[in-house]
Amino acid sequence: MDPATTTHVLPARQLFSVPDASAVRIVCTAGSLWLTLDHDPQDVVLEAGETFETCERRGALVYAFRPSTFELAPQPQPSMRRRLAKNSSDCRRSPSVWAATRAAISG
Repeated sequence: MDPATTTHVLPARQLFSVPDASAVRIVCTAGSLWLTLDHDPQDVVLEAGETFETCERRGALVYAFRPSTFELAPQPQPSMRRRLAKNSSDCRRSPSVWAATRAAISG
């Protein structure tokens, strides 16, 4: 186990907040967890032995259906250069962002 991995115990019907779900891998080691990401209509249920990972930078809530234990293992983050390049390409694909940028440049 990675020394940066942390173990958390949740009593039944308790919540745990994860500020950035893309930074960690959530591993349910005992019990049953319900997981929801900010602004995502789909929820996930993890049973013992199951794992959740996402590359989306969103907060998450972890709820214990019954007494549960889970681990948060660090995830490698993409480099800033790659993140900036991705954001740049996303903007070029968006017509509204392109139109607003063009209007700002042309005065």
